Amino acid sequence: MLRSALAIATAISLGGCSSHGRGGGTMGTGLQIMPADAVLDVANGGSATLTYQVLDDGKDVTGQAQLLVDDASLGTFAGATFTAAPNRAGVTHVRANADGLSASTSLTVRNKIVVIAPGAPADAPMHFTGPNDLSLAPALVYPPDGVLIPPNLNELEFQFTASPQTALFEIQLKSPALDLEIYTPCVPVGSGCGLLPDEATWKLLSSAATGQTVDVTLSAASASGTVGTAATRKLSFADEELLGGLYYWAAASGAINRYDFGLRGQTAESFYTPTQSGAMCVGCHALSRDGSRIAVGLNVPAPAELRVLDVATRATLFDSGGLGSMTGSDFEALSPDGTQLLSSAGQDLVLHDSGTGAVIGASPAIANAAMPDWSADGAHVVFARGGAAACPIPGFCPTQPGVDAASLFVATVSGTSFGTPTLLVQGSTTQNSYYPSFSPDGAYVAFNQSATNSFDASDARVLVTAVAGGAPIDLGGVNTSVGNSWPKFAPFVQHFQGKTIFWLTFSSRRDYGLRLINSAASSMSQVAQIWMVAVSPDRLAQPGDGGYPPFWLPFQDMTTGNHIAQWTQKVARQPCGPGVDGNQSCMPGEMCSNGECVPIPIQ
Repeated sequence: MLRSALAIATAISLGGCSSHGRGGGTMGTGLQIMPADAVLDVANGGSATLTYQVLDDGKDVTGQAQLLVDDASLGTFAGATFTAAPNRAGVTHVRANADGLSASTSLTVRNKIVVIAPGAPADAPMHFTGPNDLSLAPALVYPPDGVLIPPNLNELEFQFTASPQTALFEIQLKSPALDLEIYTPCVPVGSGCGLLPDEATWKLLSSAATGQTVDVTLSAASASGTVGTAATRKLSFADEELLGGLYYWAAASGAINRYDFGLRGQTAESFYTPTQSGAMCVGCHALSRDGSRIAVGLNVPAPAELRVLDVATRATLFDSGGLGSMTGSDFEALSPDGTQLLSSAGQDLVLHDSGTGAVIGASPAIANAAMPDWSADGAHVVFARGGAAACPIPGFCPTQPGVDAASLFVATVSGTSFGTPTLLVQGSTTQNSYYPSFSPDGAYVAFNQSATNSFDASDARVLVTAVAGGAPIDLGGVNTSVGNSWPKFAPFVQHFQGKTIFWLTFSSRRDYGLRLINSAASSMSQVAQIWMVAVSPDRLAQPGDGGYPPFWLPFQDMTTGNHIAQWTQKVARQPCGPGVDGNQSCMPGEMCSNGECVPIPIQ
C-alpha cells in the first residue's frame, strides 16, 4: 500500500534535443521538441503535467504534430500536454511526427514514493529525523554490494542484522528517476530481519531503474529517537528483461523442474518426475537451444539410460541403454535446432538423430571426449577430454561418471562431420577442466576447474576463457566460496547501460543471506542452489574477474539440492483447448490459456 509523503515541486530541466529531418538534424534545423531532455518531478501518489512545443526550422508546428511517449505506463499525451501517471517513475523518450519529419528527446518522470510495510507505524518517516548513532547501524547481509540483476527477477529480499535496541527500519532506494523509501519492522529471517517488497513496489522499482544503478541505504531507529545508518550499497538493473526457460535437477525429488522467466509471479514447475518417467530418478539433462527437445538421463550414472523427449508434450522420442547396457549416456548436447544429439557413454562422443536415436555420421564422432556443449550457431562443439587412463571397456566406464585431469577442446561441425579438435584449456593432475559452456555469441567458454574428479567436486571453481585464446579468467566474485558447479550461459546477449553482458548460472553450496547457512552445516547437510551472475566481456578484457556478485534465483525450494541448470530460448508448452487432440487437457498445476498449458498463477 502506498501512502503519501512530502510533495515535490514540479521542475523542468532543459537541455539539448535530437532531431531527424532537413539540414541533417543539426541544432536549429529540422524538427525539434521543446523542452528537450525534460525532468518532470511528480508529487508522491499524485500526478503532474508538462506541455511540449514542436518546431520545424524554428516555426511552431505543435498544432500539426503528433506526440507520443515510448513507455505509455509513465503517462499519456492529450494534444501537446503530457500527464504523468501516479505512482510511476522512469526514463523514456518523447517522439514527434510532423510534415513527414520526426524527432525525439528523453523524458525522465521522477517520483518520490513512501511505502509503509505491514506492521510499521503510519508516521514511520518521522522516526528517522533524530541524531545519528553509529553503534546502531544495521548490517545489510543480502543482496551483495554491486550486484546486477534482470529487471524481471521474480523477487529480491533484503536481509539484514540489527541492534536489539532498534525495531523500525528504513530502506531507501534511489535511482535517477525514483526515490523510494520503504519502512518496515523486523520480520524475522534466520538470525536477523528481512524485507521482501510486495509485487507493486517491486514492479515500481524495477521498471523505474531498468538500465540504472540504485543506491541502497539501510537505517535503523531506536525508541530513544537516535538513528543508525549503514554504508550505501549499489544495486543495478540490466537494460532488458530476461526471458527463456531454465530446467534444473531437483535432487531431493529426483525430478527435473523448470522456470519460465517470461512469466511473472511463478515458482518453479515440476517438468519431468520419476512417476512420469517410470524411473527411480531423472537427473542429468540437456536441451536444444530452441527448447523443442530435451535429453534426460534416468537412474544411476555411468552410463544412465538415455531418453529424448518432445518438450511440449513430454512424449518419448527414443530410449537408449539402461542398467547393464553400454549404449546409455552420462553427458549430452543437442544441436541448437534439436535435430542432432551428441551422447557420451564414458569415453567417446556419438552423434544421433535425436528423433529416432539412430547413429549418424562416423562412430565415434569424437574419440575420448565427454561433456559436450554446442555453440549457438551450430558450427562448433566444445568438450572435455580426460587425462586419466582409457576405460577398461571401450565406451563404458562404470566407475567414472566424471573426468580427471581433463583438458578442453573445440571442434568445428559441418553436417554430421566434426573437424580435428583444437586445444582450448590445458588440464593437469591439479587442474581438471570440465563442464564447458559456450557464451551466447560463441566468443567465450565458461567451465569448471578443480583438483579432483569432476563428479560433485567440492573445490570446483568457475572460470571463463576466450575461444580466440588467452589465459582463463577466474570469476573471483563467484568463487568467494568453493563448490560452484555446472556453469551454463543463458542463450541471450543482453546489455547494461549499452554494454554487453551474459547471464551465467551455476549450482553452489554457498550461504544465501540469512536464510540458508551452508557454512554452518556438515558437508552432508549442505544444500546446493542455483545462482546467477552477470559476466561482462568489457570487464573480461580488463584486469579483474569480468563478473558481478552472484545472486540467488528466487523460484527455488531451499529443501531440495538443485543442480545442472540448462537454458532454452523459450519454454515449449503443451497445446490445449478445443480442436487440439480432442480437447486436450493440461497436467495438474496447469491451466489452458491462449491455446497452451501454463502454470496456474500463485494467489
